[in-house]
Amino acid sequence: MAKEFILLRGTLRQGALKATPLLKGAPMTDNILRFWQSLETDDPLDPLFKAAPVLMHAIDRSGTLVRVSQFWADKLGYTVEEMEGKKSFDFLSEKSREYAIKVGQPKVFEAGKIYNVEYDFVCKDGTLLPVLLSAISEYDGNGDHIRSLAIIFDNSEAKRAAAQLQQKQRMEAIGALVGGVAHDFNNLLAVVLGNLEFLQDDPDAKERLEYIEDAMTATLQGGKLTQQLLSYGRKAHLTPSVIDLNEVVIGFARMIRRLLPPNIEFDTVTESDLWKAKIDAAQLETAILNIVNNARDALTEEGRITITTSNVQINSDYIQTSGESIDPGRYVKLVISDSGEGMDPDTISRIFDPFFTTKPVGKGSGLGLSMVFGFMRQSNGTICAYSEKAAGTSMKLYFPAELSDLEEQKIETQNCAKAPLEKLVLCAEDESKVRNIIVRQLQKANYRVVACPDGDEALQQIQAGLRPDILLTDVVMPGSVQGPELAELCRQVFPELPVVFMSGHPTDVATHSKGIESGDVHLIKPVSRFDLIQTLNELTAEDD
Repeated sequence: MAKEFILLRGTLRQGALKATPLLKGAPMTDNILRFWQSLETDDPLDPLFKAAPVLMHAIDRSGTLVRVSQFWADKLGYTVEEMEGKKSFDFLSEKSREYAIKVGQPKVFEAGKIYNVEYDFVCKDGTLLPVLLSAISEYDGNGDHIRSLAIIFDNSEAKRAAAQLQQKQRMEAIGALVGGVAHDFNNLLAVVLGNLEFLQDDPDAKERLEYIEDAMTATLQGGKLTQQLLSYGRKAHLTPSVIDLNEVVIGFARMIRRLLPPNIEFDTVTESDLWKAKIDAAQLETAILNIVNNARDALTEEGRITITTSNVQINSDYIQTSGESIDPGRYVKLVISDSGEGMDPDTISRIFDPFFTTKPVGKGSGLGLSMVFGFMRQSNGTICAYSEKAAGTSMKLYFPAELSDLEEQKIETQNCAKAPLEKLVLCAEDESKVRNIIVRQLQKANYRVVACPDGDEALQQIQAGLRPDILLTDVVMPGSVQGPELAELCRQVFPELPVVFMSGHPTDVATHSKGIESGDVHLIKPVSRFDLIQTLNELTAEDD
């Protein structure tokens, strides 16, 4: 039935009122898009859009703002007319603009939606407004993009609260640092003072050389403590150079083996054609030694320590799935893993705090990992810790890659390369969401995929006559057939079958080593799309 109704701006319009049911549990953007599409007016972006007390805007395929709500314009200090017709990028900070152009906008155009992406918008007076932006796209019958609707939430109060919390935690850390430094230096000064007093009492005492040696040792320990503090505060003197991490790891491995007791196995797994990184090699060795010492102490009986190197390209998908605090880009990754007792979440949250230690009194200063943390920050890198009780610990060190123009071009070519359409991947992964993502990633790269929720079903596919070009499998899965056993059984039918193992923890491969061959590839979850596709492309190229 046609009814006359008054729009919020006072104009009178005749049209058909239509109720738009909201989907229970659906994201806000989905329900607003349903409302948007349900408007039976000449203009699908009705003036209701502009007048709604919601921060929102709509853009076309070129990124041009085609509609802006009055509420959103007021928030930024502009008029609606000043914003419409301009690129949405024009109102973003430089860092947010770069991310939006490279990642955010292409993703919403291709994937159809994004949720709670952090951006900084620039208000008319020049101040920054931090927001969380969710967006959803609309397509025509041919699948071509028409427009995207963005819903924005003011994130400034949450940012302020987070900053206050960080300041509180920083002051607590400084308090711990001051207390720890005072304690350690007072002990060292006590040794120096005591020995000097002995010499003052009897300069010719037969123990005078012992007094002098003890005082000098305490002084040198004070110097080392100072260096550790400078490393934590990013003030240590570094002499970085462009180096190959593989050379450092392989050369330093010999010394590490001598430091470890016989009951601890030690392995290195280095990637060929590793990218270069600009690092202070001596400080890197010290950082590795600190982490290895912690790993050794975590292994009360027998166990394994593994150092691996690899090239990684970090994108927004990886950051969202891994939860790691790192900027997108290309990195050289160094991972030091142990099969020890692991740590609980509370311990993990504090391991980089100065003077925090879980070791008995006198067994650790609590400065080792905080020194590593400071070294990584000073090297423009990132360190992330992953651990579970009874499942071991992994320390991931990310160093920005130093690439020549030729290497950049080669990587871009590899990144864009697609596999021949006939290549078939048999994928065994029990987590349905992870499995679905892998299938989409492989299909976009031109692979055919047969995906199975466990090793048992994958084996049934082989027994039914499936001839895969690559086996991509999780290591630990439900059912009777685990990843390594699946690989072993598949190779009885196809001896030359390339195998790529995926696992959430580096020690999985060591624990389930039966069925794993030296040429197999092992990827640590979460795996970026770039790393996965590049690995499979290299294996299929070798096969050809």
